[in-house]
Amino acid sequence: MNPAHMQQLRPIRDCFAELPLPTRDFCQGVFTARFIGPAWLRHVARPSIAISGMPGWKGKRFLSPDRAINVLEWRGGSHERLIMRCEESASRVDGKPALAFVYGNNAPMPWRWIRDEFRVLDSRTLLAMTIIDLPLLRRLSFPFLLERG
Repeated sequence: MNPAHMQQLRPIRDCFAELPLPTRDFCQGVFTARFIGPAWLRHVARPSIAISGMPGWKGKRFLSPDRAINVLEWRGGSHERLIMRCEESASRVDGKPALAFVYGNNAPMPWRWIRDEFRVLDSRTLLAMTIIDLPLLRRLSFPFLLERG
């Protein structure tokens, strides 16, 4: 993906639609997050995640092909919070088959409505789209990269 396009939502969504699904074997280990998209989104992403209960969010650790957990760095240490489970269904971004990780109905708000969909950008990077699965909001998607660390 062209670096200039990583600052615009439409080209990121278009790129996402063309990328392949990751295999479950690809989703192993620790991945570090990097926010992409317009400047306004990059600037509000980290504070928004912190306010929502995950201060110092750094990425995800895939526990198994079907489960992942968020990795946080705060208060001088590394922490893990909120397990996600894998769900295969139609993408909320483009309607194609999706590998998505969700928190489930028992997760605290707002995480019970969050869905992260993944596609393979390159041999060590996932292009991820976060969708807030609520009426009027599920049409929006917020991009980020997960890079194998």
